[in-house]
Amino acid sequence: MAKTRKEKERAQKLWEERRDLLRFGYGKIAEFIVRDARQKYQQAMQARSKGDLESTEAMLREVVEKVPDAPDPLLALGQLLMETGRAEEAIGFLSKACDVDDMNPQGHFLFGQALEATGRLRRAKEAYERALQRYPTGDLAREIAKRLQALNERLASQPSLTLSEEQAKVLEEALHWAKFYLEVGFPRRAREYLAQAKSIAPDHPTVQEISKEIEKALGT
Repeated sequence: MAKTRKEKERAQKLWEERRDLLRFGYGKIAEFIVRDARQKYQQAMQARSKGDLESTEAMLREVVEKVPDAPDPLLALGQLLMETGRAEEAIGFLSKACDVDDMNPQGHFLFGQALEATGRLRRAKEAYERALQRYPTGDLAREIAKRLQALNERLASQPSLTLSEEQAKVLEEALHWAKFYLEVGFPRRAREYLAQAKSIAPDHPTVQEISKEIEKALGT
C-alpha cells in the first residue's frame, strides 16, 4: 500500500509539472527553453515578493520574449506595468494574456482596469463583463461587479450624445489615439484619428479641444 501511495503521489506531481509546462509552451517550443522560461518566471515572482520590481520586470520581459504565448508571465508583466503607472503599455500584454487564456477572469479584469486607466471606458466595460461571465460568484466576482457598477455610473454621467453604443465606442477609441499620438509628438498621426472622431461627432467638445491642440502643434 505504501508503494502504491508513493507512486500515486509521484504521478500526481509529474502531472502537475506537465500541466504547468504546457502553459509555458511545452510541445510547441523546445523543452529546454520551456523549462528555462518557467524557472525564470518563478525567480521573477520571488523577486516581486521581495519588492524588487526592477529585476522582476527585466526577468518577465525575458520570459515573454522566450515564450510569447505563455499566459502567466504576460499577466504578471501587464499587472506590474499597471501598478507602476504604465497602463498604456500594459494593455498589449494583458490583451494577449486574454487571447491565449480566455477563460481566466483575472486577465479580463486587469485588462479592463488598464483600459479604464487610459480612458477607454466602453472597452473596459466589455472586459469587466467578460470577467464576470467567467467568474460569476465569489470574492473576485464581487470586486468585478463593484468596479463595473462604478464604471457604469461614470458612463451615465457623461454628456448625452445621439450616438449608438458602437459609435460611442469608436469615438472614444479615436479620441484616445488622437490624444496619445499628440502627447508623444506625432501630431499628423493624431490628426488621422481626429478625422475619424470628427466624422462621428464634429461638435463634441473633446474633438474641438484636440483639434486646436493639433493645429497648434502643426503650426497651422
